[in-house]
Amino acid sequence: MELTEIELPCGECVLTARIPTRNIACVLTRQDAKGLADERQAITQSLRSPIESPPLRDLVKPSDKVMVIATDNTRPCPDDRILPPLLAELESKVPRENITIIVALGLHPPLNKTELAQKLGEDIVAGYKVFNHDVNDTVYIGTTSRGTPVDINRRVIEADFRISTGFIEPHFFAGFSGGRKSIAPGVFSVRSAYHNHGYRMVEHPQARAGILKGNPLHEDLVEQAQMARLNFIVNVLLNKNREITHVVAGHPFKAHEKGCQIEKKIAGVEVPQRADITITTNSGAPLDLDLYQTCKGIDTASQVTRDGGIIIVVSSCSAGIGPEAFLELHRSVDSPKEVIRKIKREEPIGVQWENQILARTQLKHDIYLVSSLDDSIVNDMMMTPVGTIEEGLEKAFSVLGKNAEVIVIPEGPLILPLLEE
Repeated sequence: MELTEIELPCGECVLTARIPTRNIACVLTRQDAKGLADERQAITQSLRSPIESPPLRDLVKPSDKVMVIATDNTRPCPDDRILPPLLAELESKVPRENITIIVALGLHPPLNKTELAQKLGEDIVAGYKVFNHDVNDTVYIGTTSRGTPVDINRRVIEADFRISTGFIEPHFFAGFSGGRKSIAPGVFSVRSAYHNHGYRMVEHPQARAGILKGNPLHEDLVEQAQMARLNFIVNVLLNKNREITHVVAGHPFKAHEKGCQIEKKIAGVEVPQRADITITTNSGAPLDLDLYQTCKGIDTASQVTRDGGIIIVVSSCSAGIGPEAFLELHRSVDSPKEVIRKIKREEPIGVQWENQILARTQLKHDIYLVSSLDDSIVNDMMMTPVGTIEEGLEKAFSVLGKNAEVIVIPEGPLILPLLEE
């Protein structure tokens, strides 16, 4: 039997999947965008000739207290490469002591000094005021038109000028990452999260990857960022080698939309029809640190897997399950249908949005997981633990037949499937 070898990122390593050639329907990959020849120069140029905005230097005054909002370590955003030219441009106008950097954790745990240095760069952590977002140190600034109470980090609100970094990729319910997400969920409160990420918002048919227009969840996030007075963004697109391919800077919403248009062309892949089996990943480190984040790759796979089909996902999960509440909600009931019922009945509860999206997939598909997690935990999450991709395939073929068609998505969350059917 002829086998095709396909490399799949897992943590900091690569696993090789050996798949019967005759079963492969297609392999979904992004367009190969070239990295910029000089990233620093490109970033500086984008700050001086931004999208729908005056140059950054013309927007800030020497007396301004400037807040730079950076991404956390669950995102591959190269802040250690974005921040040096950004801070240099700011410091041509604003003294360093007036600049503060805050890490937009959302509801994720804080970064320690080592993690901060890895994410932002040692020189930046040593030379600037750097803080983790604290969900308990927020101020209420109003309510959105959709009823979301907007609580934003106090330091962010007290600043005179707010600028955020970001990385644009498809996002399973916000449409795309980046832009407004540095504010919400980046520096908002648990209360804000529960409303914006509530059951109805997440279940809306437009709250899906690749969709901004008509996506109520995205539009609510934009409204929160407007209320928090996000002034300027610097967002990037990356290729599979984590090289910066595009920089969009300027108006916090128009520059972001421009970046999303570019990303949609790169990430969008036409798919003729759904397959019986989909093999995917969460694109390796840092995106596959835990099972919580891995739901993104699983959601991508669900879009191209037929009802009753099987998803095989490869994810390191080196940091474990993620929030304990994520495990507890699934563990507390006996089926995906009961997960959904419990959320509708008891919300707000835990990190319900992630359980909701996972359970939504599990209503239609069995999920086999190749990871470093204990089998008992994988079972509690209503998945089947498998040791290798080949073991998963063997099990899937035994259920669906030896002629089952397979789609492979080497970088799950970085792909935007465009179904032709």
